[in-house]
Amino acid sequence: MNMSENKIWQVGNAATLRSYTDPRFKTMKLSVNMLLPLRKETAAIYGILPSLVTRATREYPDFASLNRKLSELYGASLHSGVRKIGEFQCLTLAADGISNRYAFGGDDMFAELSGLLFSALFSPLTDEAGLFPEENFRQEQRQLLELKDAEFSDKITYAHQRCEELLFEGQNAGIDRYGTKEEIAGLDRAKLTEAWKTVLSSARFEIFVLGDCTPSPELFRERFSAAGRPCVLQAAPYVRPEALKRRSEVQQVTQSKLSMGFRADVLPEENQLFQLVNAVFGGTPNSKLFQHVREEMGLCYYCSSLYAVSSRALFVESGVETENLEKAEEEILRQLQEMQAGHISEEELLSAKLRLCDSFRSVGDSLSAVETWNLGQTFSNAPVTPEEAVEKVMGYTAEQVIEAAQRLVPAVAYHLKGSENG
Repeated sequence: MNMSENKIWQVGNAATLRSYTDPRFKTMKLSVNMLLPLRKETAAIYGILPSLVTRATREYPDFASLNRKLSELYGASLHSGVRKIGEFQCLTLAADGISNRYAFGGDDMFAELSGLLFSALFSPLTDEAGLFPEENFRQEQRQLLELKDAEFSDKITYAHQRCEELLFEGQNAGIDRYGTKEEIAGLDRAKLTEAWKTVLSSARFEIFVLGDCTPSPELFRERFSAAGRPCVLQAAPYVRPEALKRRSEVQQVTQSKLSMGFRADVLPEENQLFQLVNAVFGGTPNSKLFQHVREEMGLCYYCSSLYAVSSRALFVESGVETENLEKAEEEILRQLQEMQAGHISEEELLSAKLRLCDSFRSVGDSLSAVETWNLGQTFSNAPVTPEEAVEKVMGYTAEQVIEAAQRLVPAVAYHLKGSENG
């Protein structure tokens, strides 16, 4: 029995409020997602802002007072995030806490959490010069630089990022969500306050109220009726690769990495079809890449694929012995050719469908998954619910999957090779 209820309100020219009310949860989550075109000149500037504004507000001007308030709210949290969705940078501020019925003495947790969120959004702490405090800025800048170092050290992440840069060379989808390390190190604190005002006046707002709570649309209209700027969200445009780009890099790593990128000419209503193509190709333990490249041929430690809906791209990630890099790449391409030639068994197709549908059915088990799903659907001209996605996937034929696979074009093969003394 589905106890959840979904509602949508337009609370401003550029702001949409979506609620997902489900009493099965004992918690609630409020989030404000600000979507802006991803640009090289603003990626680092905008990327540092969410963590900076959630660090302290005029009402709670230091770490201790903000933490004390969160503790009083039964261990609530105020947090931020930055992600890339196709050619857009998504800045998120969120507050989580227990639902009203579990709070003592009639505390209105929804009012408290929305108040904290609005405080961070519209009244972040500034100094007498009207700038974000120097110490807060320096700490957040240092943490971002440490994150970039951690991403470099995690070679799976690093190889994927290099592949993505090559795949979207010259396009905004290839820009890092936080910008480059050099851009972060060169940030000017004097420009950040104005940059936050620009975000509030030019972003598209996707607001979510999730869990055991019911929002008041008027509360959000008061705050967001004049905020932001309307813009159309859509997946990154398809650009057919002229040829397969091959790049190699040598580092002192014990296990070499192979990251491959494919472009796909996908219509919005075909997103679930290409997720099924991905599941058959390399997205599940029963997939062609796992069964043949890893298990039968033993060419790699892991080999899996991921379809990025908002980028119209498919990625294959693999950990390989250096001497097997070329063989693994050849076999991955051969497995795609096998699919394109129509070699998909009924068992492979059914297994992929069931796995994919299980993942769709589990969306409602987590508030974060509900938010991610609905945010992703805003980039499609043909949005679907998880239940509708299940129905679509189960209805696809082998012929449709084969035809879709034929539209996958190899674009990038990035080799991160371990050096002999790695």
